Amino acid sequence: MVRLYMARAMLEHGTYAIGERVAATGLPPRDLGPVYLEWGYVNDKALVCADPRRSPPGCSGKLYAAKAPGPSFLAVPVLAVMRQLGAPLALKWLDVLLLRWVMCILPTAIFWVVMRRFLLAAEATAPVALGVAIAGGLGSLSFTYGQMFAGHQLAALCLGSAYLAAFWPGPERRAAAPLLGFFSGLAVCCEYPSLPAAAIIGAGWLLSCRATPRGVAIAALCALPPVAALAHFHWIAFGAPWSTPYSHLENASFVRDIAPGILGISLPTWERIWGSLFAPFLGLFFWAPWTAVAVGVGPLLWRRGEARERVAILVVAYYLVFQITHALWRSGWTVGPRYITAIVPFAALCVGLGLARTRSAFGLGVLGGTGAASIAATGLASLVCQGFPLEVYNPLVEVVAPLLAHGYVPRNLLQMAGVPGAWSALPAFAALAIGIAQLLILPLRTPTRSARGFALACGLAAALVAVQWTATSGDSPAHAGAVRFLASIWEPDPPPGSQPF
Repeated sequence: MVRLYMARAMLEHGTYAIGERVAATGLPPRDLGPVYLEWGYVNDKALVCADPRRSPPGCSGKLYAAKAPGPSFLAVPVLAVMRQLGAPLALKWLDVLLLRWVMCILPTAIFWVVMRRFLLAAEATAPVALGVAIAGGLGSLSFTYGQMFAGHQLAALCLGSAYLAAFWPGPERRAAAPLLGFFSGLAVCCEYPSLPAAAIIGAGWLLSCRATPRGVAIAALCALPPVAALAHFHWIAFGAPWSTPYSHLENASFVRDIAPGILGISLPTWERIWGSLFAPFLGLFFWAPWTAVAVGVGPLLWRRGEARERVAILVVAYYLVFQITHALWRSGWTVGPRYITAIVPFAALCVGLGLARTRSAFGLGVLGGTGAASIAATGLASLVCQGFPLEVYNPLVEVVAPLLAHGYVPRNLLQMAGVPGAWSALPAFAALAIGIAQLLILPLRTPTRSARGFALACGLAAALVAVQWTATSGDSPAHAGAVRFLASIWEPDPPPGSQPF
């Protein structure tokens, strides 16, 4: 939400500052500003003290968004058009709704269509290309954060687009270099951890013999606008192009959280590895089992592949290492490890390129089964909520199932038309069911129409779903409290036709 505050400050007041903190001796600090007066408190702020001898949070000074500025830059023209059309300033929900659709939902849908075409151009079979697109689009972090205006999915889309531009099969295209440069720069502007991934893509392009000196110059030139905008924000807000919001965090608990190691990076622990990859409360492979296939095919793909394949593997490896070494690995209220949302396009590329020419029932059965289970977990949970309290062990069992059983679904058009309870979300549930069915029948789309492959997909999906929807650490008052808290802040409260807790 702080990104939207910054976009409004830029559009309406011509400043990066979202407000000002006034700290008086003996009194609690007050955060002031035009947007604050309308929308109230927001988290994730950076504070630049007016007195350079002081340090946050107990000082007076200007408040900025403690996030990479790319999403705010992109939001400004959208908000400007809305204001020209007469949209009122006070309707926060309208701004959020439109930005979600324009910046995330529609671009994400388009991206997965383009991903399928890329895999087909790379000589993947039609079932493999379709399966990867459905699993990635409906059963991954891409689906969860493709519905939220934040930097995670925008960075994923930019990095994925940079890769597709750089390595699209066939002769080098004139648009490849400018698209690669622009999207690489924009990815870093949207989310700071994108920098190593963008460097991997750029280095792979240089070493693949697809780049020419002229192309390299064009790519660098096209990367300049978003990088220059990022540097300008840093300079104006924090005093130097290389100074980031992380050096000026206003929230003392955030400062403590990222204190271990260097820039929050330290040696991995078993707790981080287990929690980040396998645990029901966060694990990447728990919520999206198909991403484990990307790791499984990685060694074979590395040996048999070229720069295109190896770049995808290296980006996946980078994000896995980043997740298990970062102090903020727990990720807050989330569905899966949100800070590595950008891993999804590259995991999809690894699976698609690894299985590219396969017509085997086994490969398609594994893809279909793991992808179907991913939609049954991530897809269904993301329709209910994009974040769960930290005390919850398995959100599917402890939060998602109770909310759905009581008829708690997000606001939608059918609900507004009077359709009660979970019935109002039937079109969304049907879309997920169609996606699951399409994945399960992938082996039947081969010339042999393998019944064994279909049975494997169904059996694997059933086994994974059983684990996902039964794994628990035992009931506790905290679990019941979490679902009741979410129900208490639901909009509308309670939803029409629901059974209140």
